[in-house]
Amino acid sequence: MKRLILLLLITTLTTTLWAQTSVNENYSSKYNQKKFYFSGWGEPNKNATKEEQLETLKKWSEAGITDLLPSVGVERLKELINLGSNYDVKIHAWHWMMNVGGSEECRENPEWYSVNALGQSCRDFHPYVNYYNFLSPFSEGAREYIKKGVREKAQIEGLASIHFDYIRYVDVILGNNLQKKYPYKGGKLKQDRILDEYDFGYHPNARKQYKEIFGIDPMELEDRAENPAWQQFRMNAITSLVNECVEICHEEGTAASAAVFPFPQLAREYVRQDWAHWNLDYFFPMIYKKDHDGNMGWVGFATKEGVRDMEEGKHLFTGILVGDYGDNLEDFEKAIHLAHDNGARGITFFTINSLTDKHLEIIKKYNKKFNQ
Repeated sequence: MKRLILLLLITTLTTTLWAQTSVNENYSSKYNQKKFYFSGWGEPNKNATKEEQLETLKKWSEAGITDLLPSVGVERLKELINLGSNYDVKIHAWHWMMNVGGSEECRENPEWYSVNALGQSCRDFHPYVNYYNFLSPFSEGAREYIKKGVREKAQIEGLASIHFDYIRYVDVILGNNLQKKYPYKGGKLKQDRILDEYDFGYHPNARKQYKEIFGIDPMELEDRAENPAWQQFRMNAITSLVNECVEICHEEGTAASAAVFPFPQLAREYVRQDWAHWNLDYFFPMIYKKDHDGNMGWVGFATKEGVRDMEEGKHLFTGILVGDYGDNLEDFEKAIHLAHDNGARGITFFTINSLTDKHLEIIKKYNKKFNQ
């Protein structure tokens, strides 16, 4: 417990120092062979034959896809690494971090879970959707459980990175378009202010540690919903956990990456995620414009904001939701251009399996154009 308090105190007082950690040139240089990369979350159909999966990988590779980020177990990752090697397709282990409280081991440890401002534990209260089972970064047991999962996958030979996801708190605020999908007290959800049900980070350890530093229980703060020190204190707990997990990845000889919210300011406000201060090797912001009622300009804006706030020499891959574009191939092309023109190292599609032959033709065209 004392070690965690020390970590949070150091991070609270010296947050900007995280960004000054020198870039791991070994991992960064792996994405310097091309000017622009194409990748996707997902995998070939695991129920298909080996020959059929290889054919799918060949089709994606010929279009310019170089990386896949599948959410699968250890054995499947090993299989995909082997399959991908036939076409120089790298495999990243898409790995859930905080939102893993549905496991039997976690259920047996109720003190591991995140707690909201009403005192409700995410073990029993599932905000928005039933699969929201967030653990708390202030629980030592939860932190060790999460780090153990990272190390297990980081030991797999041949991985391009461990790709962290759900490395944040429960959404304090949903994107405006997403809010329309959820009911709230007999009406529609409208998050024009912070609502206690969705304001997480009030684990007993968090409250105790904050009081030890600042002399007051955060529950007693008059402006606790907006208090900048309380917000940053909670974000620092996630940051310190991320950076410990990055160290684990590097110890095991693999890179660390993460799916993060669209750009740093939005990430801090919406999910208490301060990713501009993380020691990751690669960043994959999920720039899903429709979630936030954004237009095409939103893709370029979010990409530029992320690139600006990252440590020099690190790589950002703009994540786009293919479904946002429907049959509008012109806008799909424009999204690729906006990611490229605003400094991204590449673009990542959610999901890889939603790409049609027409999409792949466009990707092939721009792979050639950007990498001549």
